[in-house]
Amino acid sequence: MVTPIQDAIDLVGYFSDVALGDPINVVIMLFGFLFVVAPSVVFGVLAIGGILDSIVPDGLGRSPPPQER
Repeated sequence: MVTPIQDAIDLVGYFSDVALGDPINVVIMLFGFLFVVAPSVVFGVLAIGGILDSIVPDGLGRSPPPQER
């Protein structure tokens, strides 16, 4: 039977066992985390920006003041 909650809890234990096994493992895991999380955050920001750009009208806010001639 599949138990995703229990598997997630076990996964934390597995990662901590690996990370605490050797000091270099901590560094490797942190770099792996950075290489996964940083692009995910950038993609998320770009996706939210694209969605908001399609929803929010271009003329939001005040119009610029008239220029003098």
